[in-house]
This record gives sequence, C-alpha cells and structure tokens, in this order.
Amino acid sequence: MEFEYYIGLLAALVIGIILIKKITGCIFRIVTTVIMLAILGYILYKLGLLPL
Repeated sequence: MEFEYYIGLLAALVIGIILIKKITGCIFRIVTTVIMLAILGYILYKLGLLPL
C-alpha cells in the first residue's frame, strides 16, 4: 500500500517540476513551490517519515 503513495508522490513531484518550468514570473514560481512543499510535507507526515 505504501508503494502507491510513493508512486503518487513521485508523480506529483514530476508534475510540479514541469509546472514550475512552464510558469513564468517569480511570484507564481514561489507560490507554486510553497504549495508543492506543503503537499510533500503533508504526504511525508501521513506516511510517518516526517515526525513533528
């Protein structure tokens, strides 16, 4: 079951990187990066890899 989470995480990361490269403008790039990091942190927290 965790394997599916890793596949989803990898897909989200790849899509996020593609979006960052396509989006122009510093502010949009920063907002997109913050959103991606928040999603990544949430997923890692739910998997138990990021203890808080």
